[in-house]
Amino acid sequence: MERVVFYFSFRSPYAWMAYHRIVRAGTSLPVEFERIPVFPPPDFPNDPAAVPAKLDYILHDVGRIAAAYGLPVRWPASRDTDWMRPHAAWIHAADAGQGDSFALALYGARFSEGRNVGDDAVLRDAARVARLDPAAIVRAAADPALHERVLAGMMRGLGDGIFGVPFFVYRGERFWGNDRVEWLLRAVATNAGTPVPDLASDVLARPH
Repeated sequence: MERVVFYFSFRSPYAWMAYHRIVRAGTSLPVEFERIPVFPPPDFPNDPAAVPAKLDYILHDVGRIAAAYGLPVRWPASRDTDWMRPHAAWIHAADAGQGDSFALALYGARFSEGRNVGDDAVLRDAARVARLDPAAIVRAAADPALHERVLAGMMRGLGDGIFGVPFFVYRGERFWGNDRVEWLLRAVATNAGTPVPDLASDVLARPH
């Protein structure tokens, strides 16, 4: 089975929805996903929250898409936290084989409950959902070795040309956004010799 590199961030609601879809699809997807956590630095130039009209659109857009996926939305009071902490904690969870359950619990805490995912209490609650040791998760959030692994993943992302999340890399081809999952699957099908819809004949057809 071929591999797709999947860059995600607990800051992004679109990464939340993409992660949710990938986990829910499970083994029905014809590729394996290598998950890599990233987050934007404080001076990141592509922050959509810096443009009021774009932020207003995102709030509405995420609401309608999440509703279609059956995901309740409650926005956190603050857009930011110490982002290193939840992403380092995720690496610990992934090492323990519980990365997906921990990620979905943490995403739910942020976007469905409006909680601060940098807080110890939130990390502990997500650990319990994922059947992990809450104290170990809090220690992992502050572990310099895990911080280095997060930074290494972010450097890898820079090498892959990442500028936002969710971001997928497949055979050197890049796909940005939750709405590009279908185009990623189209590329996978094409490379496997599987027929895909003829969009020149039906411009409203699904890509795959």
